[in-house]
Amino acid sequence: MESLLPLLLIFAVMMLPLLFMSNRQKKAQQKQLELVRQLGVGDEVRTHSGFFGLIVEAYDDVVVLESEDGSQSKWARQAIAQQAVAEDAAEEEGEQTEQEPSSEDEVPGVTVTETATADEAARRDRD
Repeated sequence: MESLLPLLLIFAVMMLPLLFMSNRQKKAQQKQLELVRQLGVGDEVRTHSGFFGLIVEAYDDVVVLESEDGSQSKWARQAIAQQAVAEDAAEEEGEQTEQEPSSEDEVPGVTVTETATADEAARRDRD
């Protein structure tokens, strides 16, 4: 019996992280399902395969998405990854904060010194 105790202890220690990961995964799935359930007609969405469309009809487990050219196709609700409008707004906010140069002559991530400018002018004169 004593020889089984260390083996059982090792097994229990190895199983604990799996249980914690399983709980996190279940919570993420529940959050995704709740997000998909809340979507309705008029919401623009992106599917897991990258298709963007507007929900024009919604049923329990199926939605009809309309593409930009007006064609419609049926999709399973589980195929919806997220609402597209929220993603676009977040990207626009990130672009506005990142793209604010202080002057037109400056290039982000490039440092120009006076000697470098003089060297470039001398090279241009030679050519």
